Amino acid sequence: MTKIKEHAVELLQEIPDDKVIHVIELLKGLRGLYKQHEETAVHEATPDNVMGIFSKYANPALIPLEKEAWGEAVKEKHAIR
Repeated sequence: MTKIKEHAVELLQEIPDDKVIHVIELLKGLRGLYKQHEETAVHEATPDNVMGIFSKYANPALIPLEKEAWGEAVKEKHAIR
């Protein structure tokens, strides 16, 4: 065990038994954040261009309407006012 972990155990031993559950829950949360960070930090590949990066999530039925969508949204917004 490393010195830092030994120090952590020493501090843990000073905490009353009925309060240790809070420390355990805190450590579980930190472990979860650490694992989540590890998973998101590893990227399979960095795209050369971000255009189309979300195309795999696109609704194919709506793709033909993309060019007109912005103009239609603006028309609707100003027609309401």
